[in-house]
Amino acid sequence: MKRLITLLLALAMLTGVMSLAAAEEPTYKLNGNVVKVRLWDSPNPYDEATDEVKKAEWLPRYEAIKEKYNVNFEFYTSPSEYNDMPAEWIKSVTAGAPAWHITNNLSVMWMPNLVRNNALSDISAPLADIVMPQTFKDIGKFGEGTYGYITNFPGPEPLVFNRKMIMDAGMEYDPAEMFLQGKWSYDDAYAYLTELQSKLPEGDYAFFIDPMYWGLFAPPANGGAMPIRSDYSVGVLDDNFIEALEFLKKLFDAGVIRPVNMTAEGNADYWGTPGATFDKGVEVAITHRALWQMGTLNQNNLDWGIVPYPWGSGVTFGTPGDINTIEGYHSMYYDAGITGSVLAGVEVDFPGMEKDYVIEALTHLTYDLFFTEERQADIAAMAAPDYEPDLQMDPFPSMVDAEIYQWMKERIIFNPIAMLNSARLGRSYGDTTSLYGLLVKPFDENLPVRSTMEAAAPEIEASLRDAGILK
Repeated sequence: MKRLITLLLALAMLTGVMSLAAAEEPTYKLNGNVVKVRLWDSPNPYDEATDEVKKAEWLPRYEAIKEKYNVNFEFYTSPSEYNDMPAEWIKSVTAGAPAWHITNNLSVMWMPNLVRNNALSDISAPLADIVMPQTFKDIGKFGEGTYGYITNFPGPEPLVFNRKMIMDAGMEYDPAEMFLQGKWSYDDAYAYLTELQSKLPEGDYAFFIDPMYWGLFAPPANGGAMPIRSDYSVGVLDDNFIEALEFLKKLFDAGVIRPVNMTAEGNADYWGTPGATFDKGVEVAITHRALWQMGTLNQNNLDWGIVPYPWGSGVTFGTPGDINTIEGYHSMYYDAGITGSVLAGVEVDFPGMEKDYVIEALTHLTYDLFFTEERQADIAAMAAPDYEPDLQMDPFPSMVDAEIYQWMKERIIFNPIAMLNSARLGRSYGDTTSLYGLLVKPFDENLPVRSTMEAAAPEIEASLRDAGILK
């Protein structure tokens, strides 16, 4: 009911504003020019190969936008391999012939490279006219500009646990129950995991985690720490970050973490180990899983649940034990596809029109094209201060899991680490220190956390400056 009331109020407010401003609302006309559209995972309704159902859904929308904005559409398909696409687009902009004008989906991992090469248009000004939560716009920020947005609250990645394995071992509470009691600090989690390990059969382990994932998701839960802060400054020496990694070291030393499987080539298979163990209901009681991986747990008929990452000294409580009064706790996300991006230099294809007008028109055209009026109203409602989203039940096995996931969602922040690939600081391993590699290093090589971070921090900062990401 509260959700319905919030939505109705938002719609009323939106309708009121629209009615008052109807006469003043700008009408963008692009004089019959062609808008070049890059589609990603979205149907082209003019393509004969498109499914008839999809065609019936999308064709009327395209036709309505053609009339509203006085445009025609042309569809662009890149001839390049996925990772080579940004270079292709940069070349097209440099040559004065932008490959495309608008897109429905652009990976944020490409954004820094495109922005630093002056290949994306700043849409900050027209985006200010579109009502949506600031969180949706923040992911599209880089430097002083905004280059896209998302249209739904991003989802966090929790820890998951095998309830049957844990309760069969004789534990009094499962991890979710511990969390709901406010007893999921590092001290609490250490006591819990060591007790669980002592009760499990030989060959089973309380925990498995890729140290890279721990280094991404655990520090935000401990006061919002991240290896790279939101302003792209280096955060690997923050006390809360160090504390989070040193706690993982403590868990390794306690023998509660299952050894990683090895590939045929002799490499650590951090990616494949949870699938070979936890997902099959064997050997591992707790691990990390993203939302898209949880369907497998249901398919395998596991009795499972979720629990947030534990916290250290970076977290405080307004009321002891009351998780709703927690301060300093954050979940995080680090990758997304953004909408609304406009290549730079597109005004060349709209003769006689000012650059700012073209960018403004294309930003509004994109929003109208890919999102119905009903969807736009939903997005506007999400911006209300008292907005309460519906619980996301799929794929969770219980209401408790859905509520915990929503609790994490409400505390989510963006980690820009995935945007650093072009500086060779993301997943790739070049001649600079990879942040992903750095997060694993203290564990793979059994090195002290603080001294490892201290040695790497200057190189990371220098690489960020060389790449133009950090001034």
